[in-house]
This record gives sequence, structure tokens and C-alpha cells, in this order.
Amino acid sequence: MRTNVGLLFLFLCCLTTAQAQRIYGGQIDRRIIDNQPYSYGVGCTFFADKAGYDVLPSKLRFGIYRKKDNQFIREFIADKSNDISGSDSTVSCDKSSKTEYLFVRYNYNLTLKPQDFSDADGYYIINDPVGPRNATDNVASSTIVLYHWFSPQYLWEYFDTSEPGKTTPQWVPNSFNYFCANSETNFSLQVRSVPLKTNLNRTTFNLTITNTSPLTGNTGGVSYRKVDWKAGFSENQMMPGGNFSLPPLPPNIFSGQGATNVVISAKPTRTGVYTVGFLLEHRRSGVKLSETYREYQIQVEDCLTPPPAVIRVSEVNRPTVAASPTFCEGKNVQLNAGANQPNITYEWFKEGVLITGSKDSILVVKEAASYSVVLKKKGACNTSESSPVPIKVVPNPTVTTISSVPGGLFCVGNPLQLTALPSEKEVKYQWLLDSVPLPNAPFAQYDVKQIGKYTVKVTNPNGCVGTSPPFEVKPFAQSSITMQAIPDRCSNDTASVLLTGTPMGGTFTGKGVSGNKFNPKTAGAGKHDITYTINDAKSCVNGSTKQTAEVVTAPVVNLGPDQDISSKSSVQLNKNGNLGAAYTYQWTPPLGLDLSTSASPFASPDKTTTYSLKVTDANGCSNKDDITIGISQGVHIPDVFTPNGDGLNDTWEIKGLEEFPETEVLIYDRWGHAIFESTKERKAIFDGTYNGTSLPTGSYAYVIRTNPQGHTYRGRLLILR
Repeated sequence: MRTNVGLLFLFLCCLTTAQAQRIYGGQIDRRIIDNQPYSYGVGCTFFADKAGYDVLPSKLRFGIYRKKDNQFIREFIADKSNDISGSDSTVSCDKSSKTEYLFVRYNYNLTLKPQDFSDADGYYIINDPVGPRNATDNVASSTIVLYHWFSPQYLWEYFDTSEPGKTTPQWVPNSFNYFCANSETNFSLQVRSVPLKTNLNRTTFNLTITNTSPLTGNTGGVSYRKVDWKAGFSENQMMPGGNFSLPPLPPNIFSGQGATNVVISAKPTRTGVYTVGFLLEHRRSGVKLSETYREYQIQVEDCLTPPPAVIRVSEVNRPTVAASPTFCEGKNVQLNAGANQPNITYEWFKEGVLITGSKDSILVVKEAASYSVVLKKKGACNTSESSPVPIKVVPNPTVTTISSVPGGLFCVGNPLQLTALPSEKEVKYQWLLDSVPLPNAPFAQYDVKQIGKYTVKVTNPNGCVGTSPPFEVKPFAQSSITMQAIPDRCSNDTASVLLTGTPMGGTFTGKGVSGNKFNPKTAGAGKHDITYTINDAKSCVNGSTKQTAEVVTAPVVNLGPDQDISSKSSVQLNKNGNLGAAYTYQWTPPLGLDLSTSASPFASPDKTTTYSLKVTDANGCSNKDDITIGISQGVHIPDVFTPNGDGLNDTWEIKGLEEFPETEVLIYDRWGHAIFESTKERKAIFDGTYNGTSLPTGSYAYVIRTNPQGHTYRGRLLILR
């Protein structure tokens, strides 16, 4: 009794300092401590805001009681954890409200020996009452008591031989949720197996979840009691409209991660905040082993219905004037989703992709696509999405103008007709002179009577309009015939120059001319006159003009035949090829050259190299030639070898032949008979035998031809054994 009085004093102190704090609920879990017989970790978790964390006591007393008579058995004091990193939050369906809370934990390790806890009715663990419970519309009691019951059979209960070890179901921390009034709403209560067991099912591991009353402190002999309910509420009706619907657990209750989600639902009929309780019962083969209680809070809001989303197509800035969703290129239309609706936000989508920054009830569009809009209303949990509206953009027709007289040169007394060439067949025409519509000009052709800038406007059946670029009709004069200047080219340039003359329709003549192109290589070095002539029998446009095309002689480059040098020597390239100071020289690659910009550098490559010389004159004309410098490493021919099978000098090895892949080697005896031959087609190594028989000691003659260079080595070879 003395302990209870002390606890009551502690409770009253906490209550007086925490009236403004909020605690949403909590739970007590009991976990196995591995490799420690009958050892358990008891974890008590409260869900509170930051102020609630601060007011919860730094030390909290827990008591173990015998169930059948509420007899106090043992107490333990747990410290409040300093770790407040664990947290969670939940938001209302319209995102207008958010509740955040911390996991405030008290942990303690217990040893529960079977001989001390043997009563068949079991034992329960509760905390001293804490508060304040967050004020709700259904519960009058302020303080919170959490509860966990266990059977003595649990103290030695094991799962099975394949996965030995005790297991207990635990709630996954969670405490608060939002519901909509008069709407069936569901959420998941998650339960997990600790430690993980992978093959639990309803046969081997029985779980039951029920609605139960929240608990509070008791001043009588029993250490806890059910809460006091406000008018209209009870354990059988914890929320307006009834309690939660709790479906049975599935046959295979745990996933491979040792967790299961129990989907529960309710349909509260009135807004408000409500405290509820759930009890998780754990049985094995019909024998109840534990009860784990959780207190939870539900906030019910008046969730509104979103307005309908319908798109109307209208003219821009004229929402009451309907427009077609098919319009001409360069035009636009206005999409309307309803104006003057309070607390509405709009999200426009193009081909299903959100259009950033478009948040008004109207959207002006000019591109072909499928458009939709999503309407959101403050307080509404759902959104309203319109049907897609396809917008089609019809391309405008295009049109160009040609003249019956080249260049549109007008001669008084001679006819000149302009013709419109539209991209579509069924169009209407309107000719304009200097942007002024011409009377009686609705045809594809127009006979010009005066100079000026003419355009033609065409309109297709969709009402789309295209206008030609202006065509200028000018009076003819001899100076009207012009020819574009021809740039200087090099004599070795094979690329043709495009010739251009105005007005169009004339012909080009001159050396190197073919059609409307001038080929400098065909014309050759020198200056060439090119003439452009127009002779139009139907008009007064006649005459010619000239341009001079100059072809500059390209440098002559001749590096001569390829050369071979030894690996330790050098050679001067292009020895007599210096064309003068007005030329530049560039050798590639520069490796092995003393100066890569010299006309006649010295080359000392370390391997066979092909050098390229590019010579450029002051006019920018250039020419190239190549030369290959081959490197000869030399041939070393031994004059004796000892094919006696001792592994040393058993074959005749000639060094340096790898540079001459076509080399021929012949060996003769003293009578002039060939006893060995190695060729390009049949490579061989002389080992002192002939037809498999060892040759006698003595002197033999050899001939080596280093093809393809054609050098021949002759000498004597001594065989010693």
C-alpha cells in the first residue's frame, strides 16, 4: 500500500505539469533475450509530441501482477530513453492537417523464472499512470495505462525443432490516423514475429485482434481500470457509428520478413478525435500465451467531394464563345475548367505530363496534344480529373511564286505572268501588290502590268492561310544581268565551283565550264573569261556579262623513290626540293626529323617510317608526296655450330632475318649437293641433319638471299660435334 501511495503522488505531480501536453497512446512489448534462459526485454513505447516527451517522467515504475486476484508480485523502474530519433507522422487525405509524434521508450530487462510465475491464470505488466492523454471526444479519463499479459506456459514455449527459440508477436509502432466522416476508411495494423520465424501460420501460431476499451489508473485495489466514457460512447461504441471491423487473419499470416498487415476499417459518422484500444491475443494450439494491448487515436474529418472537372474549348479571352479543338497553325484556343470556384486548385497536363506553372482555371494552348486538368478542393480527400481533350493543329498552306520572265524583269509592251505554286490543291487565291489586295485577282496566275512587290495569299478549306514571300518585279536594263564573282582556285583542285547568274535562266560558257559549274583542274592554270548570257525570245531580256576565273599553279612536290638506311644512320629528305621562301613545308609524322617545317630535313627514324610532305604557296595552294625510309638492322651469320644434343648451339641461328620475310637460305655439301633449303613458303631451321641423318663434322657452303631487297650473302659453315 505504501508503494501505491508513492506512485499516486508521482502521478499527481506529473499530471499538474503536463496538462498542456499530448500523449496519443502506446503499447508494451516483451521480447526474447537470446541465450539467456527466462530473460526478456520489456519495452514500453508512448507516442507523444515533443512537449509530451519532455513531461513524461525520466523514470517510470512498472508492476507485475497476478491476474486472478490482481496481487502485486514485483516492480521495476525503467529509464526514459534519451534517443528521440524514432518518429512518425500522418496527414489527412487532403493534406491540410498533419500530426507528428515521437516514440518515447522505456526499456527494462527481466528474468521470469517458471517457479516464480506458475499460476495458470497468468500475469500482467502495467505502467504507473501517465498523462495527459490527448483530449478526445469520447474518453473522459486523462491518464494512460498500458497492459501486457503472459501465461506461465510462455516461459518455456518454443516454436519447433526446425526453427527453435521462443517467439512473440509485437505491434509495429504507430499511433495516429485520419478518417473521413461517413466514409468507409481502412488502414493497416502491422504485427511482426520477434525473433523472425518464416513458417508461422494460423495452425501453428494463433493470433486474434479485438476492439477493447482504453485503460486508465485506478485508486482502488485494482491497479488499472477501463476509461470513463463521455455520453454516447462505450466499449462497444468507441466511435460514432460503431467500432472497427476486424477481419480474420489469413491462413499464412507472416511474410518472409516476419511481418503481416491486418487491414481494419470503420465508418465514423461524426467529426472529432477518438481514443480506441486494440488487443492482440497470441495462442498456440488453442492455449493462450500472451496479450499485447495498444492504445490508438483516430481523427475524423469532414472530407468534401471534389467538383467535377470538365474542359470547354473557347476563343482566347472569350470563354463564352465556343471554339473548335481543331485550328490553324499559329492560332490558339483557350481551355476552360470552370472559374470563380472557391478553394479550388488546378493542375494542367499535356500528354499526361504536368505543365509546370499552369495553376489557373484556364489554359491557352497552341500545340497539338491531348490536354487534361485535375481539380483539387481544400478539405476534399479525392481529386477530380477531366477526360482528355485532343487538340489538333492544322498546318497552314505554303505558296511560292515564279515568273514567266527570268528574274521578274519587266519590259513595257512585253507580257510578264506570275504563277502561284501552293502546297495544297483546293485553295483560294488573292494577289497583292505592295501589300494591297488587287481587284479581280483570285486565280493562280496574274498578269503583271506594273513594277512592285507582289505576294499571293492562299486559303485552304479549313480556313488556314499561307502567304508567299514577296516577289519583286523590276524594270529591265542591261545592268540587270549580273554574275557572281568566281574565287581563285588551285590547278590541282578537283572540286567544281557553282556558277550563279541573275536573272536566272541564262547559260554559262568558257574554258572549264560544264553546265553551271567551273572545274579549275580541267581549265588549267591561268586566267579564264566566263560569260553568262540571257537571250529570251519572249521578252526584251537579252544580254550577257563576264567574270574572270584565275587558276593558280599548285606547287610541284616529288620526294623520289623510297630509301633504305641502317638503324644507326640518317638521310636528308627532299634534298633538292626547296621551292623558295614564299612556301611553307610541313612533314608528318615529325618523329625522327630534325625539323618538321624544313624543306629538306634530316631523318633518323628508329623503325621503317613513311613521311608525308605538304607544301603550301602564298595563294594557299598545296600539294603532297610521300616517301618511305626503311630501316635495316643487318644480318648476323654464325660460321660454326655444334649439333651434339647438349642443348647449347644445337641449331644454326641467323639473326636479323626477321626484317626479310621472303629470305631464301641454301646449304651445300662439298660436292655441291643441296642438303638444306628454307624459303618464304617453307620456313625451316638447320639442325645439322639431312633426311633425318646427322651430317658429318666438316665445312659446308651457304647462300642467303635477303629478298625483296635482293642482297646475297655467301660463306662457309663449320659443323662440330
